[in-house]
Amino acid sequence: MKKLIYLFVFALIASTTFVGCDDDDDSSSPFKTVTLGAQLNTEIDGFYSMNEDKTYPLTDAAQNQSKIDLLCFYEEGKNDISLASPGANITDIFTGDNDPVDWAVKDTTWFHQVDENLMTVAAFDALSESDVIIETLFDEENKKRKAKLLQPGDIYAFQNEDNQYGLFKVVTVTQGEAGSVQFTYILKK
Repeated sequence: MKKLIYLFVFALIASTTFVGCDDDDDSSSPFKTVTLGAQLNTEIDGFYSMNEDKTYPLTDAAQNQSKIDLLCFYEEGKNDISLASPGANITDIFTGDNDPVDWAVKDTTWFHQVDENLMTVAAFDALSESDVIIETLFDEENKKRKAKLLQPGDIYAFQNEDNQYGLFKVVTVTQGEAGSVQFTYILKK
């Protein structure tokens, strides 16, 4: 009986240790994956705060304007599924009292699409947050206020209002006003 109790205690300690190791490995990844919905998507939030690593629906985003770095929208043919920020002056997309055009705080995130010869998907996946290339791939002279016509595999460099530099890779895209985009990003530390 004593051996059975020792075996049970050992198994319990071992299983707790392995579960703890798995949790630690997941939290140490420098990458974050986010899904944002376009303006008519009622199931997926369309606004994102990098500092909080949190998504918001339009109404809540309007109440937390200073925290919002990114938003998703769809504009057929011109931009299709795109990422922008409140400071991009996106008009005729959102409606009502919470339209980002009317916000008092309109932080801007700037984007630059990275040429696939400079950063492949495999190279992106191998990045660490201390890699200098995260900042150097951002092209100050050719920056835009929108990352538009997004397609899986696209890589963009960005700089947000807090002067944080990062790169994101588009994972999946669902076109349409009720569509969405999933992307993985890394910030330079």
